[in-house]
Amino acid sequence: MRQIDLDNPATPARRPARPRLRRRLAFTLVGALAAGAAVAGVTLYDRLTNVPMNSSVLATWTVNPTHMDTSSGQGAKTLKWCLDGMPGTGEPTRITNADLRGKVTSMVINRGGTTVLCYVASGSGGFTMSVSDTGNPAHDAIAVDTGGSHGDGPDTFNYAAGFVGSDVKAISLTAHGRTFEVTVEGGRWTAWWPGSSGDRSDIIDSATLTLTDGTTRTVPRASLYSW
Repeated sequence: MRQIDLDNPATPARRPARPRLRRRLAFTLVGALAAGAAVAGVTLYDRLTNVPMNSSVLATWTVNPTHMDTSSGQGAKTLKWCLDGMPGTGEPTRITNADLRGKVTSMVINRGGTTVLCYVASGSGGFTMSVSDTGNPAHDAIAVDTGGSHGDGPDTFNYAAGFVGSDVKAISLTAHGRTFEVTVEGGRWTAWWPGSSGDRSDIIDSATLTLTDGTTRTVPRASLYSW
């Protein structure tokens, strides 16, 4: 995990609270993985700034995400932050799931054989992590690819992402006493929500799927996680 002080590059950064990460893949991002290292054929690129998603930022969270245009304004600033140091410079870039909740922008980026999930607070600090390139859930189901949390107490930031089946049109999640809408695009879903440390507030309790035929189905926690 690479740490960066965006404002004072020459000054040693205060080490932030260690993220609690979970992966479906057979490796973990916590530990001594270096940016750009290759594990089991997957290129890893991960970084975490010393600028936390603090409680004032998390308080701006909204139940419904807003689509984010990455060609200008905050969306463009976030994209630039997320691409900084990412492998594949000059190669075609594909962006999906770009959204805004309060002051936090998120997106999924694929470039040069690497796919990352990126969260940025007001264009100044956040984190990226490598995620799976593809998933294969059933046509009326979803799969959880990654999820976890960062920070402690009121500064706890929870997130999750995964894949959707071809018949899934929309998703709402229930987690930590909150029910909220999820961004679905390009065969993926992404979300984040505030939490608190010590109570596993990053765990999704259930997911309600809206299918293309207008029907809905609720998926319980036990059916969401394979780890």
